[in-house]
Amino acid sequence: MSAVTRWAAFAAEDMAMAEAAQGLGLWNQVCLHAQQAAAKSLKAFLAERHRPIPVVHHLAELLALCAEADQDLSRFEDRCYTLDKYLIPLTYPDAVPTGQTDSLPTEKDASEALDIVKELRGALRIH
Repeated sequence: MSAVTRWAAFAAEDMAMAEAAQGLGLWNQVCLHAQQAAAKSLKAFLAERHRPIPVVHHLAELLALCAEADQDLSRFEDRCYTLDKYLIPLTYPDAVPTGQTDSLPTEKDASEALDIVKELRGALRIH
């Protein structure tokens, strides 16, 4: 199995988990898995172009590398920052400030996160 296929398959699994979590009303998990699906999709894009796959998790860094191959992708910069804000607090519960549960993702945030990753994956042609 090629690196492209592996990254794309893992990205697809994260998309499936995000969509399943949406059906269960687990907004944190929707946003976290959407961020992960985007990261793995960007890495699949890099692998497809025989570029090194960096060991980074922030979408903005990955997107910048992808934009070197396809400048049109830079239009996703703000949306990648939107998804990146979910990575640390939703991976590590102690990163959410005590008493700040109102800062956790809402249903609207979850829908936006899924929309972003779907549009990004379409632009990357990763399915």
